[in-house]
Amino acid sequence: MSLPPKIVDKNGEESFGGSQMWLPDPMLLNSGCGIIAGLDAVMRLKGEKGMTREEYFKRFFEAKDYIRPITVGKNRDPRKLFGKEFLGSFGVSAGRFRRGIKKLGVKEGLSVKVRPFRFRWWEKIPKYLEGGDPVVMLITAPFNNVAVELPNGHQTMCGYHWVTVTDIEGDILYVSSWGMKCRMYLKQLKKFNVILHFYSVSLEKQSNIV
Repeated sequence: MSLPPKIVDKNGEESFGGSQMWLPDPMLLNSGCGIIAGLDAVMRLKGEKGMTREEYFKRFFEAKDYIRPITVGKNRDPRKLFGKEFLGSFGVSAGRFRRGIKKLGVKEGLSVKVRPFRFRWWEKIPKYLEGGDPVVMLITAPFNNVAVELPNGHQTMCGYHWVTVTDIEGDILYVSSWGMKCRMYLKQLKKFNVILHFYSVSLEKQSNIV
């Protein structure tokens, strides 16, 4: 298991990792998951187990300057694009994530290595997690959204979403998303029309998994 940082709100409640849903900006609320995943991974590498939400906000907006969503225009008001609501951002691309998290690592005094993997990922994830490497996953499923089960049993559907992988048990993949410990199911993730990108994040020359 790989535990994400605990972010404590003003009532003393602890989250399971960060959440873009705390942000007031509609564009970042819609596209901040890649920034959250990268920041949480870097915090793990630094051994930071938690902080207040106010402290986390400051770190998030610093990280946003390195892990940058693809934005269009300056007006962040909702608009229609191909008949759907568009908030001015296409989210963080895989390339921007890889480049950005390395730059964020340098800013934090770390030399970060990002290693992509895909083939038989369900076998590799436990090895990376046991080795102490945070694992980040990008879900791309525009034609067959994938269910993410929340702790209360409700489900939300994701077509393009970054999460932090925290554990894998049998057919269940546990992830940190929206500040909660959520479940995803391997059967759905292995569908042919679901494209997954996995990245282990480690300190340079530290990871030994091939």
